[in-house]
Amino acid sequence: MLLGMAKRHTQTCAVAGFLNVFGDGWTWLIIREAFYGATRFSEFHRNTGIARNLLSQRLSMLVDEGILRREDVGEHGPRYEYRMTPKGEALFPVLVTMIQWSNEHVFGAGREPIRLLELNSRKELKKVAPTTARGRVLHWPDIVAQPGPGANKAARMRILESLHGIED
Repeated sequence: MLLGMAKRHTQTCAVAGFLNVFGDGWTWLIIREAFYGATRFSEFHRNTGIARNLLSQRLSMLVDEGILRREDVGEHGPRYEYRMTPKGEALFPVLVTMIQWSNEHVFGAGREPIRLLELNSRKELKKVAPTTARGRVLHWPDIVAQPGPGANKAARMRILESLHGIED
């Protein structure tokens, strides 16, 4: 466990697993900066304000988790850059959703700190939402959770209890 990180969740749960990697605010600020193009330790430090020791720990954890890769780009001794891996790039819709939610529910219309625009049209992105194959937006009552192959007995029971009364 990293210094300053919360105790690891032991539940067999997708949310708990996610929080074991991304459960602190600094990690998301580092990921934000990686998407914005930061690659060097000094850039992450300057742009987040995180203490150097915590930044070093979080970068190491993100490398260990396969979110970032560390490349030695030094010509005269070691000098490292951090780049997104495909696993890290898969966080793109999560980051977009976080920004959109925060803009709407934390800052409010007309006070958004950042707007996400499509590069060519310069139009704001549509709100990220789960959809059917035909594009209909789904809401939580439209979705059913089923135990997956990695669910332990307790998780399987909890999920099956939540399905009581719902037919396949």
